[in-house]
Amino acid sequence: MTNCDWNLHLSPSHIGLMGHVIADYPSPDAVRAMIETMVVAGAKVIEIQIPFSEPMADGPLFLAANHRAIAQGVDYKAALQLMGEVSRTYPQVRFLFMSYLNVIFKRGYESFVKDSVSHGASGVIVPDLPVEYAATIETSGASHGFANVRVIAPNTNDQRLDELTSGAAGLIYAVARAGVTGAKSDFSSVKDFVARLRQRTSVPIAVGFGVRSAADIHQLRGIADLAVIGSASLQRYEEAGIEGVQALWQELAAAAV
Repeated sequence: MTNCDWNLHLSPSHIGLMGHVIADYPSPDAVRAMIETMVVAGAKVIEIQIPFSEPMADGPLFLAANHRAIAQGVDYKAALQLMGEVSRTYPQVRFLFMSYLNVIFKRGYESFVKDSVSHGASGVIVPDLPVEYAATIETSGASHGFANVRVIAPNTNDQRLDELTSGAAGLIYAVARAGVTGAKSDFSSVKDFVARLRQRTSVPIAVGFGVRSAADIHQLRGIADLAVIGSASLQRYEEAGIEGVQALWQELAAAAV
């Protein structure tokens, strides 16, 4: 497998922003407005989550949102439609799917890659996919610049880090702490973790789980290549609508440069 160079045009003095949305949630119009807000704020990468009933890496906010999205009829087909639309509208952004393995397994690995590539996705994040079982996705996606983004936790030992970083493509999703998404993280130990990753790979490193504010962005500047903001966007929407999301991303963008 060859590395996927996504040409993210990252600056060593800045930090890139990476957003996360759930397909067609809270509504088709709302999610499109959220994506537009992220793009205007300069997001380099945006992940679109395919709703799933048991999102084990997600905290209470996203768990409830996944269940509501499914109840609203959001499915795999709707996620593909959204991906196709936004990837055409914003070609300057790399769009990824975020999914749990059951969804991909049901569709079939090669069929999932084919669907994703044909709708403009640059890769996928699958938190419950062991790297030992990712060969089909990585091999079939490599020639299309489609990457399986490997998720790595900070408590990973050196031997396992060697295995997870070998052949990594697109970017690496570095988890700021053990646990699930949504809760605030202490980023004081992230610097050492990212340094351990950089000893082993040259692909960009995105730090997620608990990035919620401009202060968090300031802490991660000079450490990570990208900061991932997910739960904070959805929470702000639930509190203050799209205007609240716009205000949040304006603050994040100002802190990133």
